[in-house]
Amino acid sequence: MASGAIHDSEERCDAPKCMPETRVAVQNEILSWITDGYKDPAPKKIMWVSGPAGTGKTAILGTIAERCKEMGTMAASFFFSSFSGSVARRSKKRLVATLAYQVLQHDSLDGIGVHGSVYQAIRSDPAILKKRLNTQFDKLVLHPFRQQGMAGEPLPQMERMVILVDGLDECDTVEDQHKLRDPSSEHYIPPRTNEDDQREILSALLHAANDPSFPFVIIVASRPEQAIKEFFISVAQDATRPLFLDTKYNPDADIRLFYEAKFSGIRRRFNLPPSWPGPHAMSILVDSASGQFVYATTVIRFIEGSSLDTQTRLAVDEALRTPHQRLERILGLQARVGASQLRPLEALDVLYETVLRTCPEPLLSVKWIRAIRTFMREPVAAPIYEPQVTRSSAPIWLVRLLLELSPGEEQYALGPLSSLIHVPQGDYSGRTQFYTFYHKSFLDFIEDQGRSGGLYISPHRGHDFVVHRYFQTLDGHLARLPLGLEERHYLSMNYVTEDVFSFFHRDAFEGAQADLLSCDARRWTEYIVHNRGIRTSGYFIDRMFSAMHQWCSWFGCHPACKRWRKIILTVLKENDWTVPSGWKIFKDRWISDVDEWDFYPPRRGEIFSIRE
Repeated sequence: MASGAIHDSEERCDAPKCMPETRVAVQNEILSWITDGYKDPAPKKIMWVSGPAGTGKTAILGTIAERCKEMGTMAASFFFSSFSGSVARRSKKRLVATLAYQVLQHDSLDGIGVHGSVYQAIRSDPAILKKRLNTQFDKLVLHPFRQQGMAGEPLPQMERMVILVDGLDECDTVEDQHKLRDPSSEHYIPPRTNEDDQREILSALLHAANDPSFPFVIIVASRPEQAIKEFFISVAQDATRPLFLDTKYNPDADIRLFYEAKFSGIRRRFNLPPSWPGPHAMSILVDSASGQFVYATTVIRFIEGSSLDTQTRLAVDEALRTPHQRLERILGLQARVGASQLRPLEALDVLYETVLRTCPEPLLSVKWIRAIRTFMREPVAAPIYEPQVTRSSAPIWLVRLLLELSPGEEQYALGPLSSLIHVPQGDYSGRTQFYTFYHKSFLDFIEDQGRSGGLYISPHRGHDFVVHRYFQTLDGHLARLPLGLEERHYLSMNYVTEDVFSFFHRDAFEGAQADLLSCDARRWTEYIVHNRGIRTSGYFIDRMFSAMHQWCSWFGCHPACKRWRKIILTVLKENDWTVPSGWKIFKDRWISDVDEWDFYPPRRGEIFSIRE
């Protein structure tokens, strides 16, 4: 199961919640529906909570989950997250198992035989968790209640209970590897999309809700994405009560309460006068938020700053020394765009751009953010001949090892962004320390050229930045590489979405020539050849050998290619490896159609290739 997706998991210990006295109206409406919705003339078993990015959906559902837990009406929850550290929270694969596990933990089900029914279902069909979601719901949730003859009525010891599913729009697809990829084949199966998985989840939830034996109600929260919206207004219309977070719930009043509470803390911390920031400034901040709590929380983090954040800013901008100066910077945004003319996300985009431009080198900071996204854990759809891959996130120590040209560059690039990204302090030696983005809307901004404008760095350019830094820091990071499990994490080299040695763009490769020529190619090759922690060392030799030749022309190779290939072949021959024939290398220069090279060590004649 995905333990990090449960509402009170350790992974969600810092997840947003509603401040006291805020979002009261919407919370009361949801709670009233949970407890008394069955009394409506046309009762619904599903509630869809939707709203634009940044309107506080996750905070509301997190608070609802806590209140339901206190009241004993919390059956189960699953909080999807596309930018969390856990890949299981991005996929549908563990949804039903996670929900079923939580249902079984409820005290109200003790002694009625549900537990035994679930365990028997798994024992009789151990592959149940690999089947489609409808089948999983049938066997692990619905069938046990059918056996008890509950017919949708709560047991005497059970209150009306709820299952919460938050962030459905953040569910990503992990492709099955057995599907044919050749579109020309009559058996070709098109790859699934995120929307396909989201619709399957909704179909499974609707299937459960329509079953008379299902004793729970369901709340789904998401952005109003087209596929989700179409499902609720067509397929599930008769079973769904929609709740849209609009001005009816007076978000401006709640945002004002949030500001007042946070500014009170800042006044105490910095010994500011009781009148600060003043009613005029407060009105501007409330109006600029346009009902988006993510705007308000980002503003407060920016104004509060952090000690390291402030030190970095002082090196380049003394006008951001105090909270009042940072507040004035935010208030100045209104001069750029009038609140009455804003597009839905324009105020948020202007805020994100302003925060990024407080960095000494904004484009360097964006490259670091792109690199972190490259290093973040992603489900991978591998070719048909490869096993399914789940790529691990690179811990902070490894990102610093590969990206920092000098100690402290991470803080130089990311320090002013403490309102947008959390960077744990310390030496980052722990393998479980990862970067955390506070809100998906910031990543949406970074990845949308129309919104980020001159600060946009494409994913491929971000990858090229990572590859260039790999060679720039190569000599240093081989010397500083820690031993043990951390070393094996580095050696696995499975933390980058694309080939870690290959450039996407010719100009990036050519611009890196000096660094490719200056780094110690012999030391790298010997490290790979002699390190027994690399089970598929031939694979990395293969990738480096190919990457160096990627942008060479038929009439001549780049100096870096000549140097690296000569050194690689020399070191391998010195260590009795089998290497490609001279004819194959010559042929590659003219045709460049060699997908695999015959690099393999003398030990037991094992061939290590890209397929492994």
